[in-house]
Amino acid sequence: MPQVSVQIANRMYEFACGEGEEARVQELGAYVDGKIDVLRRQLPPGTPEVKLMVFAALMLADESREARGLARQAENARASATDNAETLASALEELITSRVDKIQKKVAGAA
Repeated sequence: MPQVSVQIANRMYEFACGEGEEARVQELGAYVDGKIDVLRRQLPPGTPEVKLMVFAALMLADESREARGLARQAENARASATDNAETLASALEELITSRVDKIQKKVAGAA
C-alpha cells in the first residue's frame, strides 16, 4: 500500500492510501492546509493548533453539507426537467396523432 507525506499546519503526516491515490491525498492535504492558513490569518496570534484544526474541520464540514444540498437541488431539477420533457413529448405525440387523424379523414372523405 503506497505511503504519502502530507504537510498540514507546518507538520508532516504520513498516510497509507490506495494505489494511484497519492496525488489526490496530497491535493486534499494541501486544501486542508490552505484552510488552516486562512484561519491563522483571521484568528488572534498564538491560537492553539488544535483549535485551528477544529475550525478547519468545521469549515470543511460546512462546505461538504452545502455541496450535498446543491447536489440534491440539481438532482431534483434534473428529475423535474425529465418529467417536464416527458409531459411535453406526450402532448406533442397526442397533437401529431390528432392532426394525422384529421388529415386521414379529409383524404378518405375526398376519395
